[in-house]
Amino acid sequence: MYLIPEPLHPAIVHLPIALWIVGTLFIVLSVWRSWFFERAALWVVAIGTAGGIISYLTGPDAVGVAIQLYGDSVGEFLGLHQQFAFYSLITYIIITILLAINLVMNNKFLRWGLAVLSVIGAVLVFATGHYAGRLMYDGI
Repeated sequence: MYLIPEPLHPAIVHLPIALWIVGTLFIVLSVWRSWFFERAALWVVAIGTAGGIISYLTGPDAVGVAIQLYGDSVGEFLGLHQQFAFYSLITYIIITILLAINLVMNNKFLRWGLAVLSVIGAVLVFATGHYAGRLMYDGI
């Protein structure tokens, strides 16, 4: 039995997804209850973003295994999955930076902007997951 699965990507990708979605909820709630939820959002989104970077970097290693298991149909959705994963990661990196800035500035307008941006980020994450599911299960 191996402690580290091969490929690593499917085993670790779900943690950042969960943290980003919870972080989005916290960011939206911080519009009304800023002190607690803004700090909680920063921690959750920052940890999710660190995991997202690792997930993104392990993604290319999973491509060969996916093609072996599911055939050439993987290629149809792989590009879209990779693009949405990249956009999601960049969005949450920006959100993490802006959350840290707003912790110091405490700007109400930036808080609202973060709420909108985090909902956009969550939609990008859902699109990434949708195309991951399509590339794995579309031919079944």
